[in-house]
Amino acid sequence: MHTVTFKMVTKTILRKAGATPLGQKIMREIVGDQFIRNYELILPEDRVSARRHIVASLYRSIKRDELEHAAFLNSILAQEAFQRAYRTLKAWEKVRDAETGLVPKYSNAKKRYWNTKDTAADLFSFLLLASLRLDTDNTEEWLDALAKERELCGVMPYTIHFKPTRVVKEDLPIVIFGASEYAKDGLLAISECIGSGPWFTRLEEIIGALIDGASVQTPEGALCSSNCEVNGEMLQVLSRLYWVTQKDKYLEMAERIAQAYLFEILPHNNYLPPEDWEFSRKQPVVPLCTLRDHGSEIIAGLSELYFLEKIQKRPQAVRYRKPLKKFLDHILTIGRTEDGLWYSKINTNTGKPIDKVIIDTWGYILNAYQIFDIAEGTHRYEAEIRRTMKAVASRKSFLWEGYFQDGYADTIESMLYLLAWFDMPECHRWVDDEIEIMFNKQHPSGFVEEMYLDGNFIRTALLYATYKTQGIVAAPWREDVCVGAIYDKNNEELYIHVSTDNKWKGILKFDVPRHRTIWRLPVNYPRLNATPEWFVVEPRKSYTVVNSNTGEQLHYSVQALAAGLPIELSKDSSLYLKVRRGSPSYTGNIPNAVTRTQTH
Repeated sequence: MHTVTFKMVTKTILRKAGATPLGQKIMREIVGDQFIRNYELILPEDRVSARRHIVASLYRSIKRDELEHAAFLNSILAQEAFQRAYRTLKAWEKVRDAETGLVPKYSNAKKRYWNTKDTAADLFSFLLLASLRLDTDNTEEWLDALAKERELCGVMPYTIHFKPTRVVKEDLPIVIFGASEYAKDGLLAISECIGSGPWFTRLEEIIGALIDGASVQTPEGALCSSNCEVNGEMLQVLSRLYWVTQKDKYLEMAERIAQAYLFEILPHNNYLPPEDWEFSRKQPVVPLCTLRDHGSEIIAGLSELYFLEKIQKRPQAVRYRKPLKKFLDHILTIGRTEDGLWYSKINTNTGKPIDKVIIDTWGYILNAYQIFDIAEGTHRYEAEIRRTMKAVASRKSFLWEGYFQDGYADTIESMLYLLAWFDMPECHRWVDDEIEIMFNKQHPSGFVEEMYLDGNFIRTALLYATYKTQGIVAAPWREDVCVGAIYDKNNEELYIHVSTDNKWKGILKFDVPRHRTIWRLPVNYPRLNATPEWFVVEPRKSYTVVNSNTGEQLHYSVQALAAGLPIELSKDSSLYLKVRRGSPSYTGNIPNAVTRTQTH
């Protein structure tokens, strides 16, 4: 592994950002030379590593149908991901502002501050989520920080400077952009994973304030913003909030946004969404469509609303379908590589890419196509989705976003969203292999890049870990307690491995169909900032749990498994379980027989 010099990385960063020598000076002043030196080269495709041996062994075990061993190997991979997320959490815990409990945008900057679009949306929310999953003893402190932010800012979030604490009231477009980012990329992600809580309350009040303050006049009514990213984010949040609350104000604003795009902006702009739109002149501010780094939010947002209208059999579904499909079909034809990946920026006049940078957020776009297919009950776009997934899996040690870990965090996140729907062996293996490159960016301190995008590292590490446990969570979580699982879809059986270095007593909480329990969705669909559902325990079903160590079988209701399967392990012990659906309904506890373990 080679370390990149300050000069090399600075050159890469400045070239990528299109900056000048002044940009280098600013970068040094904000984060210091140490931040830059922390970057490392992407691990080579032909690397040899212990982790690669584990991954190779995993796929040999799957091929040989040795699924207990595969569950054991998944437990190792899952625990590494959990541990890395935990280490990042604990690193940032040390740099919280003493007065507010909030974290700065950069850990080692001379001037420390919290801002909404970066710190709140990308870092703080995932630190809170990691605490809720891995460090519940300290969760209250993160919740206190959430409350402090609300106390200082009021309903709308703002930038907060530390030492002394000072709230900065910015221009309205900046405030609106930050608020939409905080709501959709941060608070919504916690709600998707955990459900209701103070984060959901904060989410609702921010969205309510954005609706109440809408001032951008359009033929469809007042919108919160003319910015494409903001409107895409709003569509996604509004659709989900309407499902769970049935409040008309959410649907009304969502329909205003959708109609502005489907009936004015897209038809007058070659069916490409510009970064910003002048409604008074019916033209883009700049003829530029940005697809990279959430610039494509409007694509998923429009599909989510169409799904809502279609499933609820509302008349708007008929109106929206034709322009939406035309938009989706057109996006597939422009600004792409031969194998199906999108370039970063498109000239909306010519439909040609402005640069040859390939986006890492390709899955955010493809989610929209799968949502449309689910709404229609078709497989119209399946071949195209699979083609793009295969193209991604063919790229090894690729510079998704230069040397930044965030490129890997986003592209792996993209793949995990779609793997829940499209079971492609080469894509599973790509995730298991390429995430090592992202993990390699973490330093012994627990920090990754010592900036707000460390939150995206946590996000993807947690997504990967729950993929390897099939959604099962050990509570209380501990660094030496390993849980892994693999689902045998042919025999419809879940294999689980649990092991510990020291005595442990806790529960294994099984995942539930969160699209219904949290959002009241009648049908699931892939969603941005959601944790995919892998193995879920379904209502009105019961399950047989087999202790593979002893052969003992017990029957459980869905309520019992969702609440948590009691487990007790002695020092240096392991346990294998197998779960089958469809047994006589019974709620009970695993007796002491299950705690009889075999030692490695």
